[in-house]
Amino acid sequence: MEMKITMPGYRLHEYKLVVPLPETIGEKVTELRNTLFEKYKVKSNQDLKPCLTLLSCFSYEKSEERLIAYLQQIAMGTDVFKVDVASFSAYPSHSIYINVATKEPFHHIAKELKRGKRLLQVPAHEPLFFNEPQLMLAQNLKPFQFISMWLDCEHSAFSGKFMADAFLLLKRNSNHRYEIVRRMEFMNLPLQVAQGSLFA
Repeated sequence: MEMKITMPGYRLHEYKLVVPLPETIGEKVTELRNTLFEKYKVKSNQDLKPCLTLLSCFSYEKSEERLIAYLQQIAMGTDVFKVDVASFSAYPSHSIYINVATKEPFHHIAKELKRGKRLLQVPAHEPLFFNEPQLMLAQNLKPFQFISMWLDCEHSAFSGKFMADAFLLLKRNSNHRYEIVRRMEFMNLPLQVAQGSLFA
């Protein structure tokens, strides 16, 4: 049997950076998912609570502290902002999601995240940046499941508003579940102050 040897610090981990939902909206989305999945016999492939994903990536274990520091700097320079989620949208034939009407703050965050792309340079694992995150309901549906589920959603209403005030950095563990590595509060500090606070 071939042994796979990993050098210290070079173990790969999978991460997601997300904006968490308030409990009320999160429970509403989860309840809707469960209802649709049960009705249309869809096996759930959701491995984390409903949230808005900003970044999905791999990074080496030795780089985790630098990654956290960079993300913390972005959080400290970001102001709290209102997020408006409303109505259903779809990628025809396979995925259904709740649309996020708020755009500009996420565009700005994505731009800042991309500045730190060098921290995420892992062979064969390109980072995914989400300029316009979506609140995913169902993915990888079979065509007949998609059609039936979309007919249910297309004429239904969904809306919610909340204040985004933090990032969560999540890491997939050995049980293939995501766990929280760090919560990073938005502080709206000038860049120089944020950097000084972080590296003082």
